[in-house]
Amino acid sequence: MTETSTPRGFSRRSFIKGAAALTAAGALAGCAPKTDDKDQADPAAPVPTDELFAGVCRGNCGGGCFLNVHVRDGQVVRTTARDMPDTQYNRICTKGLTHVGRMYGANRVLYPMKRVGERGSGDFERISWDEAIDTIAEKWKGYREQYGPTSIMFFLGSGNYAALSGSCNSVGAYQRFVNALGCSYCSLDVDAAVGFGSSRATGGIDLANELTDRKNAKTQIIWGNNPTISLMHTMHFFLEAKEAGTRLVVIDPVYNASAAKADWWVPIKAGTDGALALGVLNVLLENGWITEDTLRTKTNCGLLIKEDGMFLRMSDLGVEPAKGDPDPLTGEPAVIDPPVVWDEAAGKAVAFSECPSPALTGVPDVEGMKVQTVYENALGYLSQYPPATAAAVCGLSEDDVRELARIYHEDGPVTTEIMMGMNHYRNGHYSAWPVYLVSLLTGNAGKPGAAVGQSEEYLPQMMFSNSKETCYPVDAAGNPCPGQANLIHTVQIADVLDTGKLLGEDLAIKSAYIHCSNPVVTMCDHDYTTGWFDKLEFVVVADLCMTETCKHADIVLPSAHWFEQVDLGFLFSSHPYLLWQDKCVEPLGESKPDFQIFGLILDKLGLGDFWKITEEEYLATLLDTDYWKSVGCTIDKLKNDKAARIYPEGDKIASAEVFGTETGRISLYQDTVKRAYVTAAPIDESIERGLHWETPTFAGEDRAYRATYPYHLLSEHMRTHTHTQWWDCEYVKEYEPEPIVRLNPDDAAELGIAEGDVVKLSNDQGFVVMKAAINAGLPRKMISSARSWQLDDFIDGHFASLPSREYNQVCANQAFNDVAVAIEKM
Repeated sequence: MTETSTPRGFSRRSFIKGAAALTAAGALAGCAPKTDDKDQADPAAPVPTDELFAGVCRGNCGGGCFLNVHVRDGQVVRTTARDMPDTQYNRICTKGLTHVGRMYGANRVLYPMKRVGERGSGDFERISWDEAIDTIAEKWKGYREQYGPTSIMFFLGSGNYAALSGSCNSVGAYQRFVNALGCSYCSLDVDAAVGFGSSRATGGIDLANELTDRKNAKTQIIWGNNPTISLMHTMHFFLEAKEAGTRLVVIDPVYNASAAKADWWVPIKAGTDGALALGVLNVLLENGWITEDTLRTKTNCGLLIKEDGMFLRMSDLGVEPAKGDPDPLTGEPAVIDPPVVWDEAAGKAVAFSECPSPALTGVPDVEGMKVQTVYENALGYLSQYPPATAAAVCGLSEDDVRELARIYHEDGPVTTEIMMGMNHYRNGHYSAWPVYLVSLLTGNAGKPGAAVGQSEEYLPQMMFSNSKETCYPVDAAGNPCPGQANLIHTVQIADVLDTGKLLGEDLAIKSAYIHCSNPVVTMCDHDYTTGWFDKLEFVVVADLCMTETCKHADIVLPSAHWFEQVDLGFLFSSHPYLLWQDKCVEPLGESKPDFQIFGLILDKLGLGDFWKITEEEYLATLLDTDYWKSVGCTIDKLKNDKAARIYPEGDKIASAEVFGTETGRISLYQDTVKRAYVTAAPIDESIERGLHWETPTFAGEDRAYRATYPYHLLSEHMRTHTHTQWWDCEYVKEYEPEPIVRLNPDDAAELGIAEGDVVKLSNDQGFVVMKAAINAGLPRKMISSARSWQLDDFIDGHFASLPSREYNQVCANQAFNDVAVAIEKM
């Protein structure tokens, strides 16, 4: 757009109409003008030749597809799949194919804007970049002088997995920006439960094999995942293995596209995965399918627990703790106080390391202290979930529970693919621990065809990158940057804004910068989110399109599209490659790469010394480590080949020899409860130390809440959206034009609801109104809808108003599926 094509003062509605008109007229790049004279076109005219550039589709669907970006006359005209070095990973989907619609859509933010109406109204006026940066710097300088740099809060999402302008955890350029500012940081707290719970068993090590290893499994189990929709780039690996003879089992409450491909679909009740795993563990132990040798030598089952729930340690026996290496954060030496086991041969208690095969039961009092083994503690809890009880909780038959146990024992190697399904309940970490134990205790991890966990190739990218040099800069005098300050969880923001304190310490948050995120839509409890936005004095949002979050900003900055800048695709779960992003075209309008926006702000704040680095220098420094050099990942290779493998050649097999737990073994008990977030509220540590499971807080069928709100609401992923991305693309709206809620046909008949009827979903938090659709794949009393739409898309209300922001007592995790509602026909 030219500067004179749009009036200075305008509403959001007029902005969209104007951009749409330009699109129709072909004035926006990539959109050809409409013609009614197609019969007059010359069929002999030469077909234009496209320039091809390397591109990466990097919204957080986990895909990271490698693309050819076709450019003609300076405009992107289409995308196609580009060959990976290993062509098994070649893929492209609806989203990757519709980037032209995103780049040149009516919702594209083309220049800086400032708010002139109420927050949320969408009333903005166009301003220059100079005015935008000057305004931000003036506000932030004032806040920094009066309240300190922590008065500014950086809010990060996952809308662009890339190193320079994206949200690449801990190694992205945003971290350099945050560290240079010394500002506060807000955590999203999403998709955290499975990792938090499984780390109790594993100590946090990666146990997922590369996707190309699926062919080596005798049985594949998809548990808490619907890859046909949510991770479609991986599904062909499952199906190709199935065609070669591997059995496919899908554990899912919904008969969906993945379940339809299964040899055995296990229709578990939603949120009861942990109960099923506990029942399976009972069957495995009952039949002796978990060997005593495994329990003695590969787990911490021999550790002794005192009556207070803590491990018996050598200091309890009068041995002074030793001092270990200094803690890198505190500088204080680590305390080494080994846990104790019972040595049957010696008839005494000894340090764990002195007895590799300790007693599992029948340990006498030790120096007058009553003890039990971890194994005895686990058996005591497991006794509450015999297979018949577990089956009843899960809505299955006892034979189903026993068959699943038999598969893990007899039909291995077994690969268990776990993704985000369990994450979205408040009991998610209670489920993840026993689910992982089923694989680990049957030896189904750490070898070809045997793996458990999330198919995410994140570890080398985060752990082995040179983040110290890229993210922790020094100024011209050699002074280090101040570094990130407070960590604020989303559930704490409103309280901090109201009280001026975080956990009793003074903290005045005055401004927020929103990067790669649309929190007003994606966070639980819509009213809460808009409420804390309204309490902030000054909000800056940088984005590609005018999201609902942008409408709550004071300044909106136009971020360049991914194809309009150089970058490095990082953090993809479905393939083991770093991918180079060419700059394919010039940024549309006045948009700029986020990397450049960060530099402009810091320079105006007088902190420019911390940003004396170019895009290419940043990437070269990031990869300047022995690990990346050893696998051939260098900036020159990436610029030339456009892709580089993050592991040595050959199917990557995760090691299960040494775990990250205190003993280096599989853990069934922890005496120290680690919390994922800090709060003044007391917690019940007794249910966090050992195995524990409970039904979901709101969606659990046994919860009293369900008497008033009888329908469990499941939030779906969509083929055409990644979270709220591609909401702005008119191409995909032709296929999925509006939000709908799906109901089981028997429930619909009972409620008198037909296909296309308008219905209202409500609970004690909020409501949303949308059209209904009938889906026989849903069980009774479960409904489903996609949480990928903006406020204006709903007939009334907001989907994000329905899930509660409450966290589990120790796990910081937004529970999008732990939701129950009432339904009424409008």
